Amino acid sequence: MDKEILMNHLKSKSDLNLIIDEAIKDPAILNSLMSIVPTETSSLKYACTKIIRKVSEQKPELVYPYFENIAKWLHHKNSFIKWDGILTLSNLSSVDHEDKFKVVYEEYFALIQDPQMITAANVAGNAWKIVLAKPELEGEITRRLLEVPNITYYHKGEPSPECNRIVCGRVLECFDRYYDYSKNQSAMLQFAEEQQYSHRRSVVIIAEKFLKKHTC
Repeated sequence: MDKEILMNHLKSKSDLNLIIDEAIKDPAILNSLMSIVPTETSSLKYACTKIIRKVSEQKPELVYPYFENIAKWLHHKNSFIKWDGILTLSNLSSVDHEDKFKVVYEEYFALIQDPQMITAANVAGNAWKIVLAKPELEGEITRRLLEVPNITYYHKGEPSPECNRIVCGRVLECFDRYYDYSKNQSAMLQFAEEQQYSHRRSVVIIAEKFLKKHTC
């Protein structure tokens, strides 16, 4: 599928799952998708980053050669592309045999401090993939996640405690993914104990389940 045909498929709003399957069969399609993202001014670029992200979930090794390109999405002015960058890089950590993540580590996890809750939640919620792929980073990543209750997130320009509670819930879900491999279990348990008093009921439920699972 050449670039022009691919563009036509995207414009016709074809089933993205079909394009994802084709990209897995023919990795050259990924090259076309990557070339569209920085040059296309229409919403087609969002479909491209989504397809790339979906391929990285199934076949991260096919997307890995584009690691540096995707890393540039972390500071893209469009939030949807930024979020796809966060998620895709977390998927690529499992095949990062060249340790490319080391170069973007600081800017990646600095996004936990991003004022926009969804950005921070995407980092926090997917950090477990990086921990499992790179256990040597577990202590430092856990430290950053434990700082979330002290971070201010904003909604419509105003500080939002509710946004902070949502990110705390994502942190708990992340901790659950790698608790058994962590050297910081006591700190995780303390975090969960504190979240039992959250004003967001769903977070309280997550905290209670976490403590029941890991203290029995």
